[in-house]
Amino acid sequence: MRFVTLGCKVNAEETQQLREGLLRAGFVPAKEDEKADLTVVNTCSVTHLSDAKSRRSIEAAKREGGYVVVLGCYVTLHKDKMEGVDLYLDSENKEKALEIILETFSLKRPLKLPEAEYHPRTRTYLKVQDGCDSFCSYCIIPFARGRARSVAEEEILGLASRRIEEGFQELVLTGINLSRYGEDTGSSLLELIEKLAALSPSRIRLGSIEQGIITDEFLKRMSGIRGFCDHFHLSLQSGSAKILRDMNRKYTPDEYEEKVHLIRGYFPKAAITTDIIVGFPTESEIEFMESMEFVRRIGFACVHVFAYSRREGTQAAKLPDLDPQIKKRRSARLRACARQEQEKYLDSFVGEEVDVLFEDRGGLTPQYARVEVDFPPPAGMIERRKIIRREGLILRG
Repeated sequence: MRFVTLGCKVNAEETQQLREGLLRAGFVPAKEDEKADLTVVNTCSVTHLSDAKSRRSIEAAKREGGYVVVLGCYVTLHKDKMEGVDLYLDSENKEKALEIILETFSLKRPLKLPEAEYHPRTRTYLKVQDGCDSFCSYCIIPFARGRARSVAEEEILGLASRRIEEGFQELVLTGINLSRYGEDTGSSLLELIEKLAALSPSRIRLGSIEQGIITDEFLKRMSGIRGFCDHFHLSLQSGSAKILRDMNRKYTPDEYEEKVHLIRGYFPKAAITTDIIVGFPTESEIEFMESMEFVRRIGFACVHVFAYSRREGTQAAKLPDLDPQIKKRRSARLRACARQEQEKYLDSFVGEEVDVLFEDRGGLTPQYARVEVDFPPPAGMIERRKIIRREGLILRG
């Protein structure tokens, strides 16, 4: 079997679940130069570039000649482009993939994992939520993923327990709109984190969250959890109040900044990371410069910069698009600005001792900073190392 996974961490976790089910049933990973009997392409459709990558991956899988399964957002939005695919399932039906594949290959689902795992036991994703009801004006995801819904708490805790028993050190909670976890079940993300912490994992890390979930109560309780990673990926999208309104985002830059200050009151070394879209149809040079200035003012540990991509069916698609060259130039300028802030943040660790979860010759700190050393311990070990210098975007310990 072979897997091609595009897009977000939720896709990565869904692939991991399916792959483990197929491993239990007797499938083995195909070698790089070996033809796969089964190829699964888990697609993304968040931008035009994502669509293109999904199409190329599907065509490559079809050329290989095995049984081709296509899952994910691209299927939901482009069912008319699945010619030649053996099985395609949209976001609402992708959970049926394992049973259909096993039935197709006349295999039964075994109850026990094999002794040998396909991945090092360092970090593992836990998908706890899917879908989104926000309908930001630029975003196709609510149409591709459906309404916000939470994974059952007992299912999450059971999977987390198994992962910890298997030796995984870090649980990474993922969701399309993670902050909304529990709203449909009478629970909350805060309560879930505390129940996961009771299982005693070495680390718990949050995926992307919205600034609205950040309160004194949330941070106070998180600061009391052993192993909680002070890495907050707070989705921003723009540093301009006008553009945020046009995007149908529910906060202002000032409100966002207040939440960042609140975080740093509890976690002084916290990594604040984010996503920003440049070249939104109503963004002028003035609004773009507001985003640039906001990035400098916040001092983000990392900024993922995306050029606006028009998606049919969204409110923003009705607006005239900006010149692609303007979007390209603004993207480059903002990335350069963000890089400077990232380097400043990493420099603040030089001379300090940090905990590193090793994956290979290096690993990650709780703040998601990459550390490399000359003599690393085995993968899966957490060791404290002193940072002696920064090399590019890597810390040398």
